[in-house]
Amino acid sequence: MHPSNIMAVSSPIYAPRVTPQDVFTKTDYFVDVQLWPLLKEIDGRRWLTNFTPSEQEHAVHLLNSFMYLSPRLLDQLFTSTLQSLSASFYSVGSSFLAFQSTWRQFVDTVVITYVTGEIPNPSDSGYGFARRARQLIGIDENRIVTPDEAVRRIVQQPGPVIFVDDFVGSGNQFLETWRRAVPLSGSTLSFERIKAIRGAEFYYCPLVCTEYGFHRIRAECPSVRLQPAHLLSSKYSALDQHSIIWPNHLRSSAIDFLRAASARAGISDTNGNVDDWRGFHCLGLAIAIGDSVPDATLPIFYWERNGWIPLIRRK
Repeated sequence: MHPSNIMAVSSPIYAPRVTPQDVFTKTDYFVDVQLWPLLKEIDGRRWLTNFTPSEQEHAVHLLNSFMYLSPRLLDQLFTSTLQSLSASFYSVGSSFLAFQSTWRQFVDTVVITYVTGEIPNPSDSGYGFARRARQLIGIDENRIVTPDEAVRRIVQQPGPVIFVDDFVGSGNQFLETWRRAVPLSGSTLSFERIKAIRGAEFYYCPLVCTEYGFHRIRAECPSVRLQPAHLLSSKYSALDQHSIIWPNHLRSSAIDFLRAASARAGISDTNGNVDDWRGFHCLGLAIAIGDSVPDATLPIFYWERNGWIPLIRRK
């Protein structure tokens, strides 16, 4: 299945007006076919009770836009993303056996690592995706390492490195991982500083990447081959003037709705930092990936304070 088709499963219904029944018919079907988890984990009916009668139409369209990528879809995206790298090893006119040999050498020498936060933690989402490389692709266990260990291996034996991740919003976490100083023989070294080592190649294969994060990483890390499974257009933001979330008659009042409802829930303006009512870096997304709700997602979806009923809980 092509990644764009996978994402389309949870994309908004393109209609001038959407009723609650339209949304529940869709989401109930997603639960039935196991694309969404059980209602106890994502309950749109209870979530809609947060909103006043005058807010209901906006809230219904916002719920209709919410994208959830189930673990099953994540596995498919992950597999297709890594396998798509093989296309870059095919040269026109070369034999299939030569291509197989080149790709096999890449797989046998590649180091798989993951992206971590400012303070690395085994609970970082990339850690689980690194394990998928062994489970789904068959990469040897000893080639799946922490970012610090990946730096040390490149110094000892330069070769290809693949960073895996579930989601790129602002791009902050990758940039922090790329530039983080790693202790090495009495000094420190980072991926950024060793990028010029001959034979060192860097690939970043997130499953979902915003256009904002994509362009930021491309600009600041030109030596990294960034290859997301799905590139999320700015139109998926509830704050974008061309957002696909809102029909025309709701577009002009959408931001006022989000601001007012968020204020009632106690969600503040943090100038685009964590728990800003617009999401991290004001990205305004409506997405959850497996058991992870990105910081770029609108808090109105996961907020649990002041009596607010979340659509989905952060874990």
